Amino acid sequence: MILYDLVNGRKTHFSPNSWRVRLALAHKGLAYEVRDVLFGDIPSINAGGDKLTIPTLSHNGKLVTDSWDIVRYLDETFPQMPRLIAPGADGQVLKFFQYWVQTTIHGGIARLILRDLHDRLDPADQPYFRASREKMYRQTLEALQAGREERVDAFRKSLQPMRLSLGHGPFVCGEQPGYADYLAFGGFQWARVSSPFQLLAEDDVVHAWFERCLDLFDGAGRREAPAT
Repeated sequence: MILYDLVNGRKTHFSPNSWRVRLALAHKGLAYEVRDVLFGDIPSINAGGDKLTIPTLSHNGKLVTDSWDIVRYLDETFPQMPRLIAPGADGQVLKFFQYWVQTTIHGGIARLILRDLHDRLDPADQPYFRASREKMYRQTLEALQAGREERVDAFRKSLQPMRLSLGHGPFVCGEQPGYADYLAFGGFQWARVSSPFQLLAEDDVVHAWFERCLDLFDGAGRREAPAT
């Protein structure tokens, strides 16, 4: 089993979607090998075939791309191991939570760290990253990140649904972590390894939750060096 994952110029794995898959694999107790790629390497993973994204999982000759599809594949292929996505309505609620993570957590973080992330990329990836993100956000990376010290409080306030959930247990999923935790963790790990900017106040329950998540699976998240 091979996981194709992005690295920056410091060989740090930073993709938020890959981090959710990494913890999902650990949750299942599955061994895998990581293949480091740059943005420019992605087409070569499946040269001549369908376009892939990161993360992509290779298993028994099959390539599975997109984090949600990868986790569904893991549940279907290894049903005897702890399930990540419940069937039926519970799974649909989890998909809704993924959309909330992508729009609120990922979207909010991007506006606070993307210039820092760019500066840590491999130089070969920087022109593509700048051009694609500036087209997406319709402004320069410098303008996007400007004034973040005044804007970070609004981002912190947007996390109130997580704080309410964490009032019922140490993890979003309750007493034990589950895929909802891994979905949210990916975004905060993305920020941790990409920028030294202090995203969360140290007395925030979300900060305490993130510290617990970093320690999961023998510190799998914590072993990745933070940005300094």
